[in-house]
Order: sequence, then structure tokens, then C-alpha cells
Amino acid sequence: MGIDISLISPPSRSTDHYRPPLALMYLSAFLEARGVITEIIDLKATRQKGHRSQLPANVAQEIVARLCESRSAMVGITCYTPEFMDVMALSQLIKKSLPQIKVIVGGVHPTLKPEDFIYEGSPVDFAVIGEGEVTLYELLYRLTQGDTCRESLGLATLGENGKLWTNPPRPLIENIDLLPFPAYDKVNMKYYTMPNPYAVRGIPLCSFYISYGRGCPFNCTFCVSKHLRKLAGPGHYVRYGSAERAADELELLKRNYHIDAFYIIDDTFSASIERAIDFCEELISRKLDLLWACTTRVNQTTDELLIKMKKSGCVQVDFGIESGSEECLKRVKKGINLSQIREAFEICQRIGMRTFANILVNIPGETEEDLRKTVELLDELKPSICSINVLTPYLGTDVYNESELNLRVEEYEILGKPPTEIIRDKRFLFADHDIDIEEFRDKYFLKYNPLSNFLRFLFSRQYITQILRSHRKLDYVRQIPEWYREFRKQRGVT
Repeated sequence: MGIDISLISPPSRSTDHYRPPLALMYLSAFLEARGVITEIIDLKATRQKGHRSQLPANVAQEIVARLCESRSAMVGITCYTPEFMDVMALSQLIKKSLPQIKVIVGGVHPTLKPEDFIYEGSPVDFAVIGEGEVTLYELLYRLTQGDTCRESLGLATLGENGKLWTNPPRPLIENIDLLPFPAYDKVNMKYYTMPNPYAVRGIPLCSFYISYGRGCPFNCTFCVSKHLRKLAGPGHYVRYGSAERAADELELLKRNYHIDAFYIIDDTFSASIERAIDFCEELISRKLDLLWACTTRVNQTTDELLIKMKKSGCVQVDFGIESGSEECLKRVKKGINLSQIREAFEICQRIGMRTFANILVNIPGETEEDLRKTVELLDELKPSICSINVLTPYLGTDVYNESELNLRVEEYEILGKPPTEIIRDKRFLFADHDIDIEEFRDKYFLKYNPLSNFLRFLFSRQYITQILRSHRKLDYVRQIPEWYREFRKQRGVT
């Protein structure tokens, strides 16, 4: 039997480290449950003597070759803003080789700006706006019936007048427990569950990512979630699955793929503290013996929750600290204060929970004094691991909208460059000081990520016990050279 639709990761993602295409996996599982035959084309660049031997341009050619082989009637490509030119180039290449194929794009950028994809002469036929499962299924069904599809909610296409035709958004899926588990059989799970230090940040583990909920209720100016809420269809934007469903998924991952750990990919794991506690209690009752980590907010934590998280196997909590300056926190509408930051870190240190501090520099109006306060706060908090990120004004964020950048489509790919390269263009420099941000980031990355912080956990009873009970001990040994290369790279050693 042929393939009804091929779901594609853009070539630029071929160099991603162990980050599975979860959105495509959810789409594939939803469609397959309704009789649609799918494949996921998720190619990875290969290494040869420590260097990438297969670049994104070569990946694009291989994707087209795969499509010619599978003879798919349609393709669906996911797209973030920095990938726009990459996705459009791939679409052109697909149409050149397979002119009859229907090209569908979805994801954050098509939701924000469908007009970038739908115009006279575009290689893209349809843009899915918002949540994709039901819209994509309906689109595929209508296409097989010879329908124009212009009545489908959550869809943009070309109207009869040759201009963009956009339908109203589709109602959101209320009960996400009804969604099937991601299509694990459609991707290389051996690769994605190899021991790596990217899921539970800095700790090499056979890990996988799971999603416990959808949507974020907060209003940070550097995040697109606030604007996506406005574009989402009717219904509750923030939704959670049940603790039982999440635990069922983890049992499956442990049984079939021998994971030792997982990372909850949601923007804010404990946006509902009550549901987060339910999740922990479910893990405890099932005795899954998995280590895990998540991202949450300092004002969405309590003694009870963090103790439950630790008891259920959580070894690290990632917090968006952003700044040690109250003024900067207010400016980015983070909705937290320094007192809440200190309290959350104090609880974690008291109970022995590792902490990951995410710091943001290049905040609009940021001063040298603001950076000094951030350094002082980090000295006080002593996080287990720290990431210093340079603010990038992605489309759909308040920072972008207020900057009046008005990037041309050919400039979108700038946003995919390393942030310290982006700010060499003064349009993207928002801070009000002359400190070299790249030097600041490199200096304090090394200061707040000492080797001792990692070795302390790697030689802990908890980590050693997990490795000893693992079914994949040999994989851990095989990955040591890869971790060593990454460690040297992060510390600027060539």
C-alpha cells in the first residue's frame, strides 16, 4: 500500500541533538488511528571523524528521493520562523520533482503568518492554522473527495481570486486524553533514546520527551504563547492530560524502549499544582523507577509539590529566572519577583533537588546595573546548572511587535543564527549598555557550570543505581566519546 501523507522535519533540524519530532508523531498517530497511512521523514545529519558529513542541503535531496520512492500524494512540513526559507526551498524542490503532490505546512509560523506561505505561484498549497490533528485529517478527507477545502476551519489556501483565503480557527481539542500516544514506530527511537545530556540537562541518560499538557497561560514578552492564545480556536487554551494517561505512556516507553529517564516538555509543568501533585503520586504508586526533569515557574512551586516531585524520581527542575533585576522582570512581564526566586531555590537546596537557572540577557532597557544584580543573584542561588540565553525577538512576541523590526521574509533565517551573531546586527540589540554580551555569556557560563556540579551527581548513589539497573549499560559506554566532544565544545576547547 502507498503512503497517503509524508510528514517531514525540515532539513535544518537534521543537526538537532536527540530532540524528537513530537508534533509530527502526534499527527501521525491521530491520522493512522483513522485509517490514513503515514510516514515521518526525519533525517539526521551523520558524523564522520567528528564532523558533519551530511548537510541540510543534502538532506533536502534525500527527502525528495524518499518521497519519489514512497509516492506520497501529500506532504506536511512543520515550520518555525527561522526555518521559513529552508521550508520554502524544500517545498520548491518537492514541487519541481513531484508537481502533482500537495504541500501542506503547519506549526508556529504558518499559524502566525499564513500569508507568507499562500500566494500566487507559491509551492505551498495549504497552511494549517493552530492545532493540527483534526484540521489535517479533514483536509486529507476532503482532498480525496475532490473538495476545494475552502470550508475547512483552521485552514488557509488560495481563493478563486488568487488571494489568501483564511477560514476561522478550529475549536481546540478539549480532552487530550483522547489523543493516541505519539507514533513511536515512525521514528528512530534507538537514536532518540540513546544516552544523552540534553533531556535531563547536563546528565547523560537514556531519556525521552513527553507532553503532559498543551498551552501556557502566562504573558512573557519574549515568548509567542500569548499571541498564539489569541489565534487559537474556541475552547480552553491550557489543557492537561490525566496522570494515569501520562503514566501509561511512560510504562510503554520503559517497556518497549528501555528508557531510564524522561523530560516533560511542557512550558510550565506545574501551571496547575494540583495536577502536578497527582502526576507525582501516580508515578510513586506505579514504582516506575524513572528519573525525570521539567520546566516550571518559581511562583508555581510549593514545599509539598517539590517533595512529591523528588520522591517520584524528579532530579532537576528548570526555572526561568531571567534576571536578578526586579525592573527587568517587570519589563518582560515574567510575573515573578526575587523573593519567589529565592524561596523556590531554598526549598530545592533543602530537599536536595538539582536546579537549572535560565538567565536572559539583552532584555529591552537592560543596564549594566541589571547585569550586576543578575550575577549577584546567581552567586546567592548557586544553581546546579545555568544557561545564559540572549533574547531573540521571534515573530509573534511582544518584543518583536514593539521593536518595529518588520523583517522581510528573506530575513527570517537571521533568527536561526546563534544569538551572539544575531546581535551583531544592531537592530537586534535591545540592552542599554556597552558590555560585550558574548563575552559576558561565555564568562559566566563557565563560572556557573563548574565540572564539580556535574561530577557530584554522576557519582551519586541515585545516578549509579539507575545506570546499574539500566538495560542499556553498553550504550552508556559507547556514548562517552560523544559526551566528551560536547563538553569540550561547550567550554570553547577545540
